[in-house]
Amino acid sequence: MLQKIKSELQQTGTILGGVLIALFLLSILSGILLSLFYSTQPEETYQSMITIMGHPVTAFIRNFHFWTADALLFVLFLHMTRVALTKPSGRARRYAWWVGLGMLIMVGAEMLLGTFMRGDQEALEAYAHFFIGTTGIVAAYMPFVTVVTDFFSQNSALFRFFVFHTIVIPFSIASLIVLHGLFAPTFRAMLAPWKKVTGAAIRGQLTPEPGFFSSPSVRKILWLTAIVVAIVAFLSALLPAPLLSTPYAGLEVTKPPWWLLWVVALENQWGLTPIVIAPPVLFLLFAIIPLLTKDKPGADLGVYVYLIAIAIVIALSFWATVAPQVAHTEMFIQKQQAMPMQ
Repeated sequence: MLQKIKSELQQTGTILGGVLIALFLLSILSGILLSLFYSTQPEETYQSMITIMGHPVTAFIRNFHFWTADALLFVLFLHMTRVALTKPSGRARRYAWWVGLGMLIMVGAEMLLGTFMRGDQEALEAYAHFFIGTTGIVAAYMPFVTVVTDFFSQNSALFRFFVFHTIVIPFSIASLIVLHGLFAPTFRAMLAPWKKVTGAAIRGQLTPEPGFFSSPSVRKILWLTAIVVAIVAFLSALLPAPLLSTPYAGLEVTKPPWWLLWVVALENQWGLTPIVIAPPVLFLLFAIIPLLTKDKPGADLGVYVYLIAIAIVIALSFWATVAPQVAHTEMFIQKQQAMPMQ
């Protein structure tokens, strides 16, 4: 029974991997279309966003880009959960897990840069967290990181964010997808479109049989992709992507996207320090999971570590959703200014 469940989950991994590639390509396509109307000049950025949202076609493209990115991150989370439950044991699957973790970091960074580029109040507050967290906390222990903040400062910052968001990080994600396929047996099956994806392929044996598009796994990928795209299009038509007011320095009235809310819960208790500590700790826990798993039936320490970590993140996210807003950056600056007077 356990072996049957594991086989079904492995097939699910193939399907989720195919959907991930489709969503990634759609996000790139919609991003290219948006870049034709976006201005990287700081004094023109917000107005370009208003112009994009003011036309039905470009507004739909922006909404589609936003919801596709959210769907991509959510499906990536489902894919990682599937791998964690089937246990990434063995050298090949262990490397595939670590490459997938790198993809998760890259997708998160890509979405964070997308927030910076909106040019609204949330973008300013998100950048303030990045800048103060780097220069005010990390630089105290690792001074060399100020090179990063210096690079993404002044009038050229927005243009550099744009280059990283549209070229550097997407290319990195695409490279990691290919690298992931070199280690994951299920992905090797998807990277060989001239071979039929069968049960043997899922076990790592690629059988050269005709009828790629008639394969049950491929049909499931196409149907699931169509369903996800339909949902994204429906949300894009009904729920506009967020665009808040013109940025105003000195205010902190917004909360981050759903995938960063768990950090806000920690900020509400301990200030800005958790924003530079909590994410690396979480990724470190994810990174050691393959070292805690064994290819044996039943759950082991790696599965428990993953499930407990995810449960904590979800609980903190719900807590941050209902908690009142706290001005973290303002409080940090006030403390820094008061320190020489003590």
